[in-house]
Amino acid sequence: MRLKILALSLVAATTQAEDIVYPNYSVVAEDKPYLTQDIRNTRIIYTKDNQEHAEYAASFEKILQPLYEKTFGYQFDTQLSVGMISSYNQIANGFSTQFPSNRQVNYMGGAQVPDYFSSASWLDVLLLHETAHNYQTNVKDNPISRSMYKVFRNGGFFLPFLPATTPNIFEASFILEGNAILNESWHGRGGRLYSGRYRAMNHVFAQADKLKKETLYNVSLEFPYGEGNYLFGSHYQYYLAETYGLDVANKYFKNRSKNWYWPFTVNNPTKRTFGSDFNTNFALWTNKMKRDSKGMKMAQGKVLARSKYYSDMNTQDNRVLFLAMENGVRSPELHEFNLANGEVRSETKSLALGRVFLVDDEYYTISGRHTSVWRITQGLFNEDAMIKPGTEGKVIQGYMKDGRAVYFDTAKSYVSPQLFVGDEFYAPVNSSVLVQDDHLYYFVQKGNKRVLYKDKQILYTFEGFYSIVSDVDASGAVYFIANSQLGSTLYRLKGNRVERVLQADNVIAAKLAGNNQVIVEAISSDDYYYALTELTPTTQAPYVVRYMWDDSKHPLHSHLSDFDNIEIEKFDEGEEYSFINNFNYTAGSFIGGENDDGESTFLGLITFSDPFNYHEFSFKAQKDEDQSTLIGARYANNKHFLLYGIDAYYVAKDGLEDEGFTGFTRDHGVALDLKLPFLQSGYWSGQLEAGYYQDYINIEREPKTLSLAFSNVKSFGHSFYANHLAYLDVYGVQDRDDNIAGASLALSTDLPYETYVGMKAKHSSSSNDASFLESRGVELTTSVNFVGKDVSGFIMPSLKDDVFAKEVNFAEVNIAKVFNVSAYSFKFPLSLRREALSLTYRNYDIKGVNGATGVNDVTLNQTALKLTLDLAVMNKFNINYIIEAIHNDNDELTDEDFVFIGIELGL
Repeated sequence: MRLKILALSLVAATTQAEDIVYPNYSVVAEDKPYLTQDIRNTRIIYTKDNQEHAEYAASFEKILQPLYEKTFGYQFDTQLSVGMISSYNQIANGFSTQFPSNRQVNYMGGAQVPDYFSSASWLDVLLLHETAHNYQTNVKDNPISRSMYKVFRNGGFFLPFLPATTPNIFEASFILEGNAILNESWHGRGGRLYSGRYRAMNHVFAQADKLKKETLYNVSLEFPYGEGNYLFGSHYQYYLAETYGLDVANKYFKNRSKNWYWPFTVNNPTKRTFGSDFNTNFALWTNKMKRDSKGMKMAQGKVLARSKYYSDMNTQDNRVLFLAMENGVRSPELHEFNLANGEVRSETKSLALGRVFLVDDEYYTISGRHTSVWRITQGLFNEDAMIKPGTEGKVIQGYMKDGRAVYFDTAKSYVSPQLFVGDEFYAPVNSSVLVQDDHLYYFVQKGNKRVLYKDKQILYTFEGFYSIVSDVDASGAVYFIANSQLGSTLYRLKGNRVERVLQADNVIAAKLAGNNQVIVEAISSDDYYYALTELTPTTQAPYVVRYMWDDSKHPLHSHLSDFDNIEIEKFDEGEEYSFINNFNYTAGSFIGGENDDGESTFLGLITFSDPFNYHEFSFKAQKDEDQSTLIGARYANNKHFLLYGIDAYYVAKDGLEDEGFTGFTRDHGVALDLKLPFLQSGYWSGQLEAGYYQDYINIEREPKTLSLAFSNVKSFGHSFYANHLAYLDVYGVQDRDDNIAGASLALSTDLPYETYVGMKAKHSSSSNDASFLESRGVELTTSVNFVGKDVSGFIMPSLKDDVFAKEVNFAEVNIAKVFNVSAYSFKFPLSLRREALSLTYRNYDIKGVNGATGVNDVTLNQTALKLTLDLAVMNKFNINYIIEAIHNDNDELTDEDFVFIGIELGL
């Protein structure tokens, strides 16, 4: 038996060379042209049709940054890039990173989630929240990080983790996201601290004693999954700000950045900042939350369904429609509650979670996703994830009786949702819209007041930032969700009287069900649940949520009006965004490791890029497992339809020659990578790829590759594996006089109880005989090559040595079962999130072998048992660590028994 441990450093290094160019994850290819304007220490990157919003963002940042410099205690060391992204990218999100530069990317898709952010302005929330992230992570309050910044900029040594040029990027999301929500909420613009949903979730978990640092500080797989970082982190941060002061809470990040030598610590900088460590502060907060949650009431009644993820309800054709994912890892179920007889019908539907509409006898949900390789669009999507024609760029709210759609126009809703009826603009609004009997019900934010409208008539006004119209009864009474003292509940406006109609504090959505009943969507400590319950009216108005800055005597109160009368900075003609005027020394990195003989390997990169990562230019140096040292350069461009990259190298030291293998290694060479993604719609994707590389180990090997790949992939919730997968890749490789043709196929599906079955097959055949000495034919190798790739080859970790063959046929069947045994630790650097056990049978039919063994044809049957551990590392990262035991029925090419330990990359 042989044991092989594949070090993390080697895995990371080899995958660096697998692809030279990747699709852009910031913006779509062939996006609209961008312009730039510099103001203060900020570069605004925008499209011409977004110039009005870009000018607003620039003016907003001029006011915001001095406030953040004071409260966070430092100024940026790198220019901030603020991307105002085009309508070709309709995403309900934004993000901030230090790579490839100190930047934030702000998308215009907020109209898809108008009730979630409890704010008057989507754009304001983005700027407040993402700029806070920039201040959290850019700071380097130690001489080592500042000195390294001069050389490596915001890059650094990734392996080992020391030292860190940007230490705070290793902070847990619980701290980063929670603090960003704290900072989005103290400027008089609302924010998620005012959300009844957030407040309810915190009190529900406190009451159930589930606010545990082991799960909250880790990247855990516990309900409510990644949302918990925002939900619980924000209220923990408010506790710190209320107890110690906002400036003290924000200066934690400056203090934390002193820890360049171990950037994962939390107790020391917490004590340095607050005088007490994280354990103490966390315990004090959870105890306070437990006290505050006493008396909280939970929704009772007949439970109709449970879901691990939130999804909205809709009433249509005398039925209440909603989606639920009870286990969170399979296709959702569509539930239909018949209002006439109270019956519930359920069926599985592969719809995206969201409000359900039945249009032209087909079910759709509001969503946003790729509708082509070059567009991300919001609209109504069906089970095949295809957009309904005519809804592109429209966040549908309902339909009038004459068929006109009521919708938000995404491209016009950068600041707040802009409501249209048919082709006519109706009004700017600040909530989702209820369409009933040709009347429109919605909320508008006016200062710190919520104003309820029926059509264009004001019905009711109250103080707050959180409210959602739920339903209207036969008498015309309007039902709406708003804050209660301990969370969120249902209210009714009947005439001029406001009543609280449920005693529960955990209700976040509701639909009338007749007979004085209502279907509520409520929060438990394990899931969201839909329950049929009775209305119990009492005279009570929505609870007014107030924080310390809402007190007129508090010093922060004066800042509530900072952005009320912004003097807009008008741009002159912007400069065209290009690599020449936007590239920066982005990062330096070094990854080190060992080969099987304990000899050192490394990969070092010095990279230049632009804020959108359209272009990337790198100088590199590497030493491979054979101890050859290469230096070179790489350029990649993913801006256009055709993605392309080139990697040129020079062999500075020939490791094989030192071992007596002379004449093998090429002095210099080049690798090319061309990709043409042509299909990305629904669950389908397709790509044409071409490649060429000169193998430096063999002076004659120059494979040219052309491949055409299609895939159909469905993944729901937090499923460990794809729920459904179909993949086909047809390829051809030409090397000298050899032509290799082949194809690979993969199919898999899920079964109940988190069980997955699949099969794979691959065939590669060369037109000529194989030659090991000349590296000709179909290659079977133990690992991925450093330079270039050959899609016709096979990776077999249990091989004794690389071999070449005339033809290889491969087939595999597998079954995997996921277990959800977890063990989270706050102090120990590893936590177990879940695990999977898989059993695999593989058959290799290898013909015309030419290798060190001297054999010809080999048929190999292989069985493998693999344990995959889904781990949280250093509280921050998650990896899949595998232990695979392989048994081969002969040992001509492979070890009979082989154990492989390493990191699963899905190669």
